Amino acid sequence: MARSGEGVGPPAPTTTLPSFGDFYRENYGLVLSVAEHRLSSLADAEEVASETFRVAFQAYQEGRELTVPWIYGVVRNLVGNEYRRRTRHTALLDRLETEHLIAPYVDARPGVDDLVEALELLPEAQRELLKMAYWDELTMAEIAGVLDSSEGAIRVRVFRARKSLVRALVRVQLRHRRKRREVMADGA
Repeated sequence: MARSGEGVGPPAPTTTLPSFGDFYRENYGLVLSVAEHRLSSLADAEEVASETFRVAFQAYQEGRELTVPWIYGVVRNLVGNEYRRRTRHTALLDRLETEHLIAPYVDARPGVDDLVEALELLPEAQRELLKMAYWDELTMAEIAGVLDSSEGAIRVRVFRARKSLVRALVRVQLRHRRKRREVMADGA
């Protein structure tokens, strides 16, 4: 005969995971420090730390054990993603310069913030096309397959999207220059 309470309901857990809050508080400084050291940017490091703990929380909810070596691996992967993003950004600027689309109109090397702001000014279709070509590094043939279009049509659309991006960069940089002049004039 079973004693009262035996065999009823799920078995009690034999181990308890530390709270996610405790893990976060104990390791946030480490994650931020590692990311900032590798990226040389507090803003980028904060984004990596945020994403790291989003991934960690998801793993925690799945019941996985959170350890320092595991979280360090997540940070390294996310830092690697940031390096690749920066490389794609530089490659895009190099290509635009090579094609003489950017040099006469904008600062020699617009910053990431300018580029992101300019991309946001583009229509969604052009923005996605440029992201596929430069961020995702798809070939014209691959983009044509994704968009169910001809390769020739994609080449024309990418060319037009790059020209639109240059115009948007010019607008962004002119707006920033005006703001700097206004700030300097107000301070004088």
